[in-house]
Amino acid sequence: MSADGETSPPNGGTAGSAPPVDNARVREALERWAGRKDGQTFADVVRRAVVGQLLLDITDSRIADPSAGFGPGDTIAITSQNDAAGKHLLVAFTNNDELTRYRGRPGISLGQPAAAVLAQAMRDYEGIVIDGRSAGAFIAYSAELEQQLGGDPEAVRPLTEATVTRAMPFEEFLQALAAGAVYIPFEVRRDENGAEAGIVVPGAVGADGAPHAVLGTAPAEVWAWSPGSGAQRTGLGNVARAVLAQGQAGVVVNPAGPSAVIPADVLRRFA
Repeated sequence: MSADGETSPPNGGTAGSAPPVDNARVREALERWAGRKDGQTFADVVRRAVVGQLLLDITDSRIADPSAGFGPGDTIAITSQNDAAGKHLLVAFTNNDELTRYRGRPGISLGQPAAAVLAQAMRDYEGIVIDGRSAGAFIAYSAELEQQLGGDPEAVRPLTEATVTRAMPFEEFLQALAAGAVYIPFEVRRDENGAEAGIVVPGAVGADGAPHAVLGTAPAEVWAWSPGSGAQRTGLGNVARAVLAQGQAGVVVNPAGPSAVIPADVLRRFA
């Protein structure tokens, strides 16, 4: 891959003005994954991995002046690996310490938006491995990422990031939520013969004790909160109408946290 255009200087072992990448939220989820591997901890890693940055290992690249970043004629070699079944996986890290642990020596890393790294893993590889030599080494295959993130990590990122950072003005957040896809949990109830007896939509209880609907900005956000539920794609208007019809106090966005709460009165205009 040839480097052309302007790119931020690599991280690790080079002079650069950007602070080192350290995705502590993902690493926190990996620590839980190390101790308990199930659908909930898997979803928790994936949902966190669309926010912030991850590092790619480019130690084997040919860069004339690493301190100046990439220039014409430079080539980028991104580290990847094959799993035991021969699946080709992109390798990513939460910080440079994990890259050093993986290689056994310091290397050169490139910080990229985490959602873009996941999208690259789905598009150009067969999945991703994150912090591959840590106790919480994590592999997600492309089909799993598509299932967890609705097919497009970069489309999921803005709203997910907004609920974490609170950096988006609330009105802008509402409009983006209304324009995009959201996901609600559901559970199929069956009778004693195993026949489908109905659908139940789980809800949450707010800080005031009032019932709230819940929605996620991705299926992973639903499953990190309620791993036994299904995740149905819908729109904010449908959720708003259901909240008002059922007399709920509002909706909790991304109930696994950090969450945003939208009161019923605010939802009324979207119904």
